[in-house]
Amino acid sequence: MQNLWYFCVFCAILFPGRKLYLIDNGLRLLQHFFSGGGKIETQKQEQLNVYMLGGFSVQYLGKEILLGRKNTLKFIQLMQLIWLRGNKEISKKELIDAMYDRRDVADPNNSINNLFHQVKKHFPAAGLPDCDYITRTEGGYMAGSEVPVRTDVQSFMELAQAGETELDEDKKAGYYCRALELYKGELLPEISTEIWVIEENLKLKMIFDTCVYWLSDYFRDKGKNEELEALYEKAVSLFPYENWQLAQIEALLAKGENERALEIYQKMVQMYSDEMGLDPTPEMLECYEKISRRSHDLPGDMELIKRELCEKKEERRKGAYFCDYRTFTEICHISRRNMERLGKSIYLMLCTLSDYEGKAIRNPEKLKLRASDLEQVICGCLREGDTFTRYNQSQYLIMLVGTNKENCELIYQRIKNRLRDQIHTKASISYTVASLADLHGI
Repeated sequence: MQNLWYFCVFCAILFPGRKLYLIDNGLRLLQHFFSGGGKIETQKQEQLNVYMLGGFSVQYLGKEILLGRKNTLKFIQLMQLIWLRGNKEISKKELIDAMYDRRDVADPNNSINNLFHQVKKHFPAAGLPDCDYITRTEGGYMAGSEVPVRTDVQSFMELAQAGETELDEDKKAGYYCRALELYKGELLPEISTEIWVIEENLKLKMIFDTCVYWLSDYFRDKGKNEELEALYEKAVSLFPYENWQLAQIEALLAKGENERALEIYQKMVQMYSDEMGLDPTPEMLECYEKISRRSHDLPGDMELIKRELCEKKEERRKGAYFCDYRTFTEICHISRRNMERLGKSIYLMLCTLSDYEGKAIRNPEKLKLRASDLEQVICGCLREGDTFTRYNQSQYLIMLVGTNKENCELIYQRIKNRLRDQIHTKASISYTVASLADLHGI
């Protein structure tokens, strides 16, 4: 036993950079000797668990390890890239291209060497064993083998690969389900704009889609509607702009959950309108017709109808009524019929956003912000009986009931002044009006 201790100390002297690691493991062996009946067995090295899907984190010996003050530091990105390669080497040129993509770096070779040094310095300081986390190979570099590393990306891809080659459908489904459990979101969202991250993300997203598409057919054929709906729920939560909601609605209709299907449809339409300024697609409208047909099969219930028609207090906002463009056109049709019967005048006002010089706003983010400001102002300046919609990214269309052309000018000035004085935006607006009575085509 004493000889074992001497050996550990001797190795620590020979390899001073590894002394804590060697002594620590020597102490573990001694502890095991005294507690285990005298027979010494080598304890299996705890692996480093690296998570990159949906966010980055590292765990070792059951504890989360903070490698730096933030996960976007370059030396951490370097290790993320190396870990992603697994047991495959990566050349120094590839590392430089990935870390400094088209950036003006005076000495990229020296810069990448500095990142190697930072890994060597910061990893032990964070509480990890003092060893080589990067190994030099004949063709470049790869992850060191002294501390085993396991990434969620590696496990995800292995399970998906096992599912792809499995012939038994039930076992295949098991592999794909376990793979999807690991897919918590896109790869390294903190640095999602890096070129190498984008490329890796596309590969992983294709695998994710393959798993979802195959499982959707499998669950549908097996009549597993609960599992099918849960599958689409996950897909929608991770990728809300890819119309997985349509498949989710189909699954809900198969379960007879028509109200839930309608709720998801309405949220999807609202998202398209609010965040992208788009009207429902033909596929979405077709989906709505399916929901409507299912609803017609149900016996009518006046109390239910009253609840559906009643605006919830938390959803209702003061001021003018905002709706999507399709709904707006239907309201115009109905209003024109009533106008002819009641003799009321109705005007349409088109408000157009521009910058303070009267030019079109080219920056998408700035345009989105200014449009949101204008929507807020329009809603607050008009009566609750007035209706408006977003016509496109830079224009809003307002329907003014019981007014005249002169009053339209006053309304415009009120909107313009509030936009300037209360919102303090640098944007300006212009307007045009037309009487609904002059629009003979509607």
